[in-house]
Amino acid sequence: MNKTTSRLLGPLVLGLIIALSCSVAYSSTPQFDKKQLLRDARQRYYNLKRAGLVELESSIQPNWDVVMGAQTNAATLKLLNAIHFSMAIDSQSAFNLFHRTDDYAAKQKAAGALDPIYQGMHDAVSRFISTWSIFTLTSPFPDPDSECEIEQTTDQIRFSRKEQNNRVTTVTNKDFSVSEITVAGEGFTASLEPVLENTATGYLLKGYSGNFRTSSGARATLLKVSVDYQEINGLQLPRKVHVETVYEKTPAQIEWLFTDYRVKVR
Repeated sequence: MNKTTSRLLGPLVLGLIIALSCSVAYSSTPQFDKKQLLRDARQRYYNLKRAGLVELESSIQPNWDVVMGAQTNAATLKLLNAIHFSMAIDSQSAFNLFHRTDDYAAKQKAAGALDPIYQGMHDAVSRFISTWSIFTLTSPFPDPDSECEIEQTTDQIRFSRKEQNNRVTTVTNKDFSVSEITVAGEGFTASLEPVLENTATGYLLKGYSGNFRTSSGARATLLKVSVDYQEINGLQLPRKVHVETVYEKTPAQIEWLFTDYRVKVR
């Protein structure tokens, strides 16, 4: 059971690559036009901090039937349901995931048999939060005082810069709806295509698909994520996340609920 669960949770590697690469800064010339362009772009997205969020906590309830699929059985589910996860995002947008285990699973825990499950859930949730936070806690666009190249055509705007040894390019339409973010580095290319809903308070991330490729063809990863929301204290927060991956031609799924929110607002 441990090897199977670890294999199913292991392939979720793409989101963090995109998230780390997209935390770069951008700029353009002329200086005045660039700053206003980036201010306008940032304002077009729903932002929890701007809406009043200070910090939050939530329980995380994995759907083990989805994770295990046809390999589900009563004994395995009883053990998996004895693990309880929760997470917190503090006032500095730092994310932490926690877990505790019922007495029923004490022997498995002591033997280290549950470690792959802990790590797999941490990887899946943290990588989702890393990508989701770009669109809801910070911005897919940088501070107006930072530097990058901006190219405009009749129907697109391209934001591009070199970050260390990688080239990061963000493509939007004229209304600043991101259609794709790509990261090209030595031996790999990663891309992210967000699904955005245009709401009265700005673009809201409803999902994304991703593709990670290496020049050798190893570690190729496809990723598709969908997000359902709920309103808590006037804020739009994730309710359910469903992830489908194909890692080195092996498919896997994972799904979880965010429940029991504790939210602090201004």
